[in-house]
Amino acid sequence: MKDFEKLASSPIRFPRDLKDWLKHRAIDNRRSFNSEVLTRLERSRAGEEAAQPRKGHS
Repeated sequence: MKDFEKLASSPIRFPRDLKDWLKHRAIDNRRSFNSEVLTRLERSRAGEEAAQPRKGHS
């Protein structure tokens, strides 16, 4: 399976100020806008998962 077949399209509406902020962070980090959003979401998810106790493990 090709990588693009694993991606799900998901149009998201952003408040203008948040979109502008993300766009500038993407430029600062030398990433595309999409890559910036994905990186931040992945970090947020990893942080939440690390903070939750693992089910089935004591």
